[in-house]
Amino acid sequence: MHRLFGTILLTGILLLSANQAGFSYDSPQKYGLQLGGGFGIYDMGDIPTGTDYMMKQTINGTLTEADAGPVGNFAFLYQSSRHNMWEIGYNALLDVENKVENAAGDTTGQVLMHANEFYAKVNLVTYPSEKLHLNFGLGLAYYNVELQIQDEFSYRFNYDAVGRGWGLLGSVGLELMLKERLGLYLNGGGRLMNAAHFSYESVPGVRTFLPVIGGSRPMEVNLTGGYASLGLRFYFDQFTKPIDFTR
Repeated sequence: MHRLFGTILLTGILLLSANQAGFSYDSPQKYGLQLGGGFGIYDMGDIPTGTDYMMKQTINGTLTEADAGPVGNFAFLYQSSRHNMWEIGYNALLDVENKVENAAGDTTGQVLMHANEFYAKVNLVTYPSEKLHLNFGLGLAYYNVELQIQDEFSYRFNYDAVGRGWGLLGSVGLELMLKERLGLYLNGGGRLMNAAHFSYESVPGVRTFLPVIGGSRPMEVNLTGGYASLGLRFYFDQFTKPIDFTR
């Protein structure tokens, strides 16, 4: 899977680099900041397995399942040419809670998941009109996934379980230029990512691998899924147009 990620990313970079060579003279460089928010949908991996196990510990219990949550975004932008933009940013994948409660309401179990997504993406930019820009993005991301497990049925409590992993991001976005240096963007896409190697602090200073709830194998959380976001882009002063030595 990692080899596939690398091959796809390298192909995208080579195509955009070739495109940049042809258009680098016709647009000045510029920098920008991106602020936005949206939501993400996730596969969730072993989390539904854990809540199903909790449900077996109670009679007439209720299960509240969730596989989506809000996302906050912050990114730096660098447009190196008219058709090439680099994006380095951070997504806060906010709380997604799956909860089990017994009929009496006095015993509960929950798995709370949130994650940090640090990514670098290269975008191909096209121009349906002067004020409307279309972006196609591809990039790599690093994830820090955190779990809080509170299982009152089995008396299991893990509040600092952390897993990590790499993933692949793809996106399509529209940007409407409200002013020369201000744009409104709508972005959507998908990610491929499976977090593993979860561990928690069993005793102070000692970390132990986290088993799946109700089992013994290592737990995994799959964040593969889709996302959408809406936000603003603020651009800094443009720089001097590069010299075209081919003329």
